[in-house]
Amino acid sequence: MLALIGFLGIAGAGFLFDAFLARNEASDDAEDDAPVPDEQAPRATVGDLLQTVGSDVAAPPPDAVGTEENDKLAGDALDNQIDGRGGLDQILGREGNDSLAGGRGGDHLWGGSGRDDLAGGTGDDNLRGEGGADRIAGNAGDDQLSGENGRDTLSGGAGNDSLLGGSGDDKLTGQQGDDWLNGGFGNDRLVGGEGSDTLDGDFGDDHLNSHHDGQSDDKADFLNGGAGNDVIEPGSGDYANGGEGRDLFRLGGWIAAGEAALVTDFDPDQDQIEVVYDPDAHPDAELTIEHDPRTGAAHLKLDGRPLAVVQNGAALTAEAIRLTAERDQDQDLRGFKD
Repeated sequence: MLALIGFLGIAGAGFLFDAFLARNEASDDAEDDAPVPDEQAPRATVGDLLQTVGSDVAAPPPDAVGTEENDKLAGDALDNQIDGRGGLDQILGREGNDSLAGGRGGDHLWGGSGRDDLAGGTGDDNLRGEGGADRIAGNAGDDQLSGENGRDTLSGGAGNDSLLGGSGDDKLTGQQGDDWLNGGFGNDRLVGGEGSDTLDGDFGDDHLNSHHDGQSDDKADFLNGGAGNDVIEPGSGDYANGGEGRDLFRLGGWIAAGEAALVTDFDPDQDQIEVVYDPDAHPDAELTIEHDPRTGAAHLKLDGRPLAVVQNGAALTAEAIRLTAERDQDQDLRGFKD
């Protein structure tokens, strides 16, 4: 049953991926019709809306401000700031390093080329960075975020969001809600946040993390490394699947008692397991493994506390697991593969 649940999580993510791309493609036709605005208005709100991505966003007066209606706004080759305000808006940045804010309503934003900042505001928004290293924040609502080309930073905010990194080494953070994160190509970092999330590394050497601030929530997440040599950090009650490649499954004290994680595809010939512990809480840390002869699974315990169930772990021994104190933890996420 556990394996079936994990499979359904992966299949659901694949279906959502197709729907996400289809909706994005259907929205492309609006770009060509967006007029270049003539009005200027002295109002700055873009920096505030992007605080979930970073606090260093400058916010001079925007180059264009929409209305409470459904507006079509577009920038030019310069660095534009555009605020859609209310309504179902379509905003295109074009060239330059632009800051686009959708405001209220379900908006469509395209960054164009350049290093752009996109903020959805309230409503169910569709935000596409396109070219350049972009920062994209969905904020409230069930949003769809796509970085596309470049080294992008995507933040879902509140709501059940879909985040697609695209090409480049991207950072995706789901935050609140039941989110789907897909790294795409490149060596990506995916962080789930609160809610029941699905993290798909896809291609590249990715780092997947379903716990936040050293804590796990009580909802199960699905972590799928995909192709590549991945680092996977499941939280309480989560399902971890490395996929192809030499993967590292990192476990730790963030996993709550009685809510062991499930590692579904551990390969002792390729993969490794690391257990990170607090030396103050576990001064004489002892790792034990209990094998279930009926299922072939291995139950990992730290000082008697269950951390994970490893399927196909009949040959797993404590000597094959790296036990690391938090203060000595290697900060190079892929150092185990050197």
